[in-house]
Amino acid sequence: MNSAPIGPGSLTWHHFGDSRSLLFLGRIGTLQNMHPAVGAALRDHSDFFDNPLDRLFRSMPPILGVVYDPPGSDTGALVRGFHTGLSGTDSRGRRYHALKPDVFWWTHATFVEGIIAVNEFFGTPLTDAEKDRLVAEGVTWWRRYGLSGRPVIDNYADFAAYWQRMLDEELEANSTTDFAVRIADARIPPPRFVPGPVWAVVRDPVVRFGVWLSVALLPPRAREILGLTWTERQERRFRAFAAVVRAVWPRLPRRLRYLDRAYANMRLVETGRWW
Repeated sequence: MNSAPIGPGSLTWHHFGDSRSLLFLGRIGTLQNMHPAVGAALRDHSDFFDNPLDRLFRSMPPILGVVYDPPGSDTGALVRGFHTGLSGTDSRGRRYHALKPDVFWWTHATFVEGIIAVNEFFGTPLTDAEKDRLVAEGVTWWRRYGLSGRPVIDNYADFAAYWQRMLDEELEANSTTDFAVRIADARIPPPRFVPGPVWAVVRDPVVRFGVWLSVALLPPRAREILGLTWTERQERRFRAFAAVVRAVWPRLPRRLRYLDRAYANMRLVETGRWW
């Protein structure tokens, strides 16, 4: 099976920790939750409905660590361990387990595809050759979780076909996605790094913007499944927002262009302390 390294110098290393990926958290989370097993696992085994932002901000650092932590780190096993024992029955009456390779592969695929989408919407689109390389790097990334290679896809053409098949045949609206698209009406608690009084002031505009952005970034087929409308006027506003992001991001200091875990490990590489 075709694979490629994901360490320093790889496309995954260069792109996955990009701070623009924060704009995709709602999109990626929604696409993951549209999988019947993932949605059911959140419903049955998490505090998603009470504290949805906690799941997003708690999950990202260790997932970043699977890519960026030094050789010998067992971050992949740590992430895999978070999903041990998450089983039950999904919305279609089927038994699920969060560590079933087909289920875990879908969540992994949303991050690989997310790198492509970040550059499509907010940067310079990847070439076909780069997409092929990125998917091959995703095979190495997947192996760090220690799960079966049965569902693995190692080239972009097959990955794109898989992505479309999931949208056409597998993904669904369910209780977790219904909650996510209406989250602006819920009184959700603040992220742990935002003081309560500040959150009381900014919550409504921040959450409503987050929902709007998530809907903007979703594939049209996903919007259709979720019963979401998207107008030409909304699309024009989104394009204007995307143009601002594309103009501003390259001008930011490098420290602000990468998320904390990614940047810290990049600095370790540069100072010879990562290996």
